[in-house]
Amino acid sequence: MQMYMKNTFLLLSWLILLPSGILANPIKEMLERIDKGASDKFVVELHKSPNDFFELDQKGDKVVIRGNTYINIT
Repeated sequence: MQMYMKNTFLLLSWLILLPSGILANPIKEMLERIDKGASDKFVVELHKSPNDFFELDQKGDKVVIRGNTYINIT
């Protein structure tokens, strides 16, 4: 019984924490370290591409940063 509860707890923990790792955006986290609320002023778009690229654009009052890797976006 104790082993079953332990395995159930581990499975539930994994299911809860997995999406946060997948959805984590290192650019938004970096912007928040620079200035609280700064990530709200930017839209970060990661696009798959065989070629390295980086673009700046604007949507309304937000800066749009596009790139094919987080390194290029940074």
